[in-house]
Amino acid sequence: MSLRNSLYLVENQERQESGEAICTIRFDASHPIFAGHFPGHPIVPGACLIQIAEDLLSEQLGQNIRFSSIRNLKFRKPVTPDMQVAVVIKDNKVEIRDLSLTEVYAQFAATYMCPHTDVQ
Repeated sequence: MSLRNSLYLVENQERQESGEAICTIRFDASHPIFAGHFPGHPIVPGACLIQIAEDLLSEQLGQNIRFSSIRNLKFRKPVTPDMQVAVVIKDNKVEIRDLSLTEVYAQFAATYMCPHTDVQ
C-alpha cells in the first residue's frame, strides 16, 4: 500500500550520473497517523519511512517491489511532519537526509523482491 499522496508528496526527483536517485518529499502534517504518534510531539513512524523508500524504489525501477529483508537499520534522528527530507537511494542502500544532504536521519540496506525474481 503506497503512502504517496496521503502521508507524503514528492516535490522533486532526480537521478545522478552515479546512479543515485534523490527524491525530495514533504509530509502532510494533518495526516491522522500523527495524532497517535505521538500526541503533542508528532514524528514520522520508522515503518512509514521504510514504506516510503519501498514506494520510491518501486517507482525508480518501474515495477512493484517489496523489501524482503532490511539490514543495518539505524534511526539516527526523528523525522517530524513539518520537515522536508531527501530520500537517497543507490543500489540497495537507502538514506533519509536533510535537504542539504549533510545530516542522516535514517539509513538501511535492503534486499527486495520483484515479481518472479529476488534482487539485491
